[in-house]
Amino acid sequence: MSWDVSFISLHGDPLAALGGPHHGGQNVYVKELSRYLGAFGLTVDVYSRWENDQQPDQEKYSRGTRVIRIPIGPPQEIQKEELIKLLREIADWLPSYQIQQGLKYNLVHSHYYLSGAIGLHLKNTWGIPLVHTFHSLGVIKEQALGLGDPSPNARVEIEKRLCQSADRIIATNPQERDDLVQLYHTDPEKITIIPCGVNLDLFQPLSQEESKKEIAFSTDDFLITYVGRLENRKGIDTLLEAIHLVDNPSIQLVIVGGTPTDKPFLSWAELSEEPYKKYMAMIDEYGIEKQVTFTGGKSQDQLSRYYSAADITVIPSHYEPFGMTAIEAMACGSSVIASRVGGLKSTVKENKVGALFEPRDASQLAEKIRIIFDQPSMNVEFRKNARPYVEENFSWKSVAKSVAGVYQDLITKEQESD
Repeated sequence: MSWDVSFISLHGDPLAALGGPHHGGQNVYVKELSRYLGAFGLTVDVYSRWENDQQPDQEKYSRGTRVIRIPIGPPQEIQKEELIKLLREIADWLPSYQIQQGLKYNLVHSHYYLSGAIGLHLKNTWGIPLVHTFHSLGVIKEQALGLGDPSPNARVEIEKRLCQSADRIIATNPQERDDLVQLYHTDPEKITIIPCGVNLDLFQPLSQEESKKEIAFSTDDFLITYVGRLENRKGIDTLLEAIHLVDNPSIQLVIVGGTPTDKPFLSWAELSEEPYKKYMAMIDEYGIEKQVTFTGGKSQDQLSRYYSAADITVIPSHYEPFGMTAIEAMACGSSVIASRVGGLKSTVKENKVGALFEPRDASQLAEKIRIIFDQPSMNVEFRKNARPYVEENFSWKSVAKSVAGVYQDLITKEQESD
């Protein structure tokens, strides 16, 4: 394979620091997928909007892969909802940059609906196939969050256009495929299910005892870990209520997320600011101050320690398109309790690697925690199963191989029609 592929990931810079409000699973997906495609011999240029004026215009990060930063809009992080105002300017900039640099691509792969709008423009301008990965769907997010969903009205219309006009859509799980067919009337023949992957070299099981000591907890503590962004759809409110309902002082909750920091724990002064402030009010109301610790955001190479220390990793999301945290945790040998939504329903195999509960149901989550706490042998079995299950189903190498197969199919058809 020697194709040139353009990734459009406007708000998902593959080299961005994780843990803040705008950086998460999509950044990881774009970085790891492009890295493995590069290892297969493809050339992948990832176009992302600049987020500060100190970033290099171009930055290579592995064989055949680089990020090219689009100098449109303010050189700072902006809300995704504000990015829609810049789409026309970005759509004008990209073809001009391509001509100026003498670049030619065989295929464009866009990520998220905002990038998809640019992908549709480039498909027509460059006359090449378009592959799209949604990462989340506006209709489902609106159903889950209601008035709490800040997405602009144009989102669903853009998504519908993508469903009609993209040459192939990659769904990361069966639920997403069903949603695309039933709610967006997408031709099922143009949908390919390929899961997200996990970096099995980066996420490895470490000694649980040593990991607990490393992050300053007692080996006697029963540790529940949450890893992710601190936003409403992630369901941290449900998790805090569940900890209150379990009413077990030997359980400690570690919340990893928020502003990236090298400090092991956040100070009370830091916790008095958003996004932590609203959660601290709940913690105070429930009287669980001695059971909850916030660490701030951590880099990916630090997360294995937190996952390995955990007796359970909990993913309480109200809406989760895939849930990469689940497979990262399982790769590190942690059992998982997750809400029964989106991709988590198929990723977390109940009674094999953990348990599922109904979203927003703190009582049911509390009961699942109690069951695992009271049956240590069950948790030992879940933890033993976790790593082999992920190795068999979620390696980035197999994911990239499947995606490359989609590219090959489309590029071959395009060449045959010329």
